Amino acid sequence: LTIKQNGEKTVTITKCNWLNATTVLAAGSDGSISYWNVDPKHEGEEQHRLMGTLKVDAEVRDMELSKDFKTLTVAAGTKVYFFDVENKSLLCSHQMPIHFRDEGGASLHPDGKKFVAGGSDLWVRVFDYETGTELECHKGHHGPVRCVRYDPDGKTYATGSEDGTIRLWKTDP
Repeated sequence: LTIKQNGEKTVTITKCNWLNATTVLAAGSDGSISYWNVDPKHEGEEQHRLMGTLKVDAEVRDMELSKDFKTLTVAAGTKVYFFDVENKSLLCSHQMPIHFRDEGGASLHPDGKKFVAGGSDLWVRVFDYETGTELECHKGHHGPVRCVRYDPDGKTYATGSEDGTIRLWKTDP
């Protein structure tokens, strides 16, 4: 699958996720998130057909599908976005006190009521999903946070940093 380039600037693929056995989500440096049909049963143009696109305001730094494959969490620029995967629609977005230009990410708790984000600074923050209100703020890294993910059971989350460490955090200390 080769993404056709339009214009003078090359769009870099920054993240990709399998939505199902025939669909790949590919996020780009232009803020696009494309749904690609990669069904091997089809040949030629039909095999790699663009099925839809989502758009955010900046390069996608992180992208995560919820456990039930219904919600897509995206960290880009200074926002965390949440999309309804089936309807290809924005559910909500929240302005963050950090940026995701060079590093960082976000992860939605399995119950969908909160999310964790980390990025340009040394802090890891937990936010309310509905309001975007900061609920917790933790420091434990000595370098920018590169990645965050909730454990599938939601009891803990892990963060990885430029300082070479992985920290495990209890969800409700």
